[in-house]
Amino acid sequence: MIRVTLQARAYGPYRKWLLRTLKTDLERTFADLDVDIVGLDTEMRGHVIVDMEGEDVEFAANVLGLEYGTVPSFDQLSTGFCARGYIVEVGRVGYGLYVDIGVIEPARVDALIPLHKLRFQLAMERSLRYIARTWVLADHLPVEVKLTDVNRTNQTIEAELSEETLARLRRWAEDDHERLLVLGVTRKIIDRALYETGHTSDIYEVESLGVYEYALVCKRSTRASGILAAIGPALRGVPIHLFIPNEVKANLDGAT
Repeated sequence: MIRVTLQARAYGPYRKWLLRTLKTDLERTFADLDVDIVGLDTEMRGHVIVDMEGEDVEFAANVLGLEYGTVPSFDQLSTGFCARGYIVEVGRVGYGLYVDIGVIEPARVDALIPLHKLRFQLAMERSLRYIARTWVLADHLPVEVKLTDVNRTNQTIEAELSEETLARLRRWAEDDHERLLVLGVTRKIIDRALYETGHTSDIYEVESLGVYEYALVCKRSTRASGILAAIGPALRGVPIHLFIPNEVKANLDGAT
């Protein structure tokens, strides 16, 4: 048997549904291979754990890595490495933002983006809480970070937002479309909620942020708050955040 821990995370009220859907997808993907999915679960942070048996498990593990990403070990990391992860525990500390990049061996280690680095990158000399609220840096939001220090003695990691993530935030802020960030669901769940509430035509585009994370781009004439009021009850318990360009700009003006 081989065990693969994925970068993708299943969490929230649809966790069991996400795992069932993933199992069906994997069985379809590996239908022509000698691979049996004998276990599918999550570790404490939600990273999906896949247990497989069969002659083709090594090949299947490579496919999983390409499709969903696999978690790195601490020893695989180095300064300058770009890692994908999820923002965690926003507001727990005031000195920086933690990102779960999947390091759980030999011990769980999150990457810390120090407050001074966030202030420099996002051009805001404000508190972490203010910066996170302005840019909607919320728990479970997928981001890419560039590692700036990997301390093997102290088992610590420092990082900064990657250019890819910064470009995404700036693009959203400069856009005139409001967005809803919907986290911990499949596209099918989102489409059903929009259809049942009669708001499918109010969404201009659905952007994929992660395996189970999406940004719903509203039409220019549509307010994200109105969509939230409509689909919120249908997605009870699902983390949903609003990214409103005008509010971001107002906070940026207030921070200078």
